[in-house]
Amino acid sequence: MQSIGTFLVLLFLLLGQTTQGQVWNVVTIQFENLQTNNGSIMLLVQNDFEKEVLKLVIPIENRAASATLKLQAGGYGFSAYQDENSNKKLDLNFFGAPTEVYGFSNNARGFFGKPAYAETLVKIDSSQTIKFKLE
Repeated sequence: MQSIGTFLVLLFLLLGQTTQGQVWNVVTIQFENLQTNNGSIMLLVQNDFEKEVLKLVIPIENRAASATLKLQAGGYGFSAYQDENSNKKLDLNFFGAPTEVYGFSNNARGFFGKPAYAETLVKIDSSQTIKFKLE
């Protein structure tokens, strides 16, 4: 029983050490000049290994939306779309093309599909603002 207690204490000490040295950067994501106030913005944040870090639903007011995130230093890719009908999915037409506006960080655009992930990577090493263009 004592070994379990010792293990738990060591585990908590190790976990505490890994979070003490981490630096968090405040990142503001802005969406401006949206065509409508309908629905909300669906934002996906992925790390430089293309792993999902965060999904957010951001309300729209006065044809604009913004969110403030805390992210560790590193590379991140951001993708978003305006879910105008609030069905929590990007609607597509008969040919598979999006019918709702969407965009990627660095305003990257793909040719017949999404852009290469490397084109969307944003280096986060300080607090910053990222402006998004949805088309």
